Amino acid sequence: MQTVKIGVEGFTFDSAHYTKGTSEKCLNLHGHTFRLNVEIEGKIDPDTGMVMDFALLKKAVKEVLAEYDHKMLVSERDADDISLSGPFRKNVKVINYPEATTEYLALDIAGKLYEKFNTAVKIKLFEGNRNYVSLTYKKEE
Repeated sequence: MQTVKIGVEGFTFDSAHYTKGTSEKCLNLHGHTFRLNVEIEGKIDPDTGMVMDFALLKKAVKEVLAEYDHKMLVSERDADDISLSGPFRKNVKVINYPEATTEYLALDIAGKLYEKFNTAVKIKLFEGNRNYVSLTYKKEE
């Protein structure tokens, strides 16, 4: 039977991070509205006529993104060096990668979605309106 790709576009969440790229200003703590498109591939279930119900796909993606929404994203390497103080909540999300870049954030999210679906997951994660990371996360062969 033919495999079919299904997807949902336009999930959003807001997070803060800093990066050690070429721009001095990116080392400052700053935030983005991230937009995520998700696609999975599978066989059509003859009983349902679907690869997966879109409602289940949306629910699972929203559950994963809740871990990142309105959080400060910090790399595992820097986690012990971060201290925040002020009259605000201190919600930090540590990602298990060496930097809290959009590339590693995409890998982190895709890995969690792969665990939920147990099938290859293709994502496109936008940082702001025009910058994005696109990847397919699947089991190593």
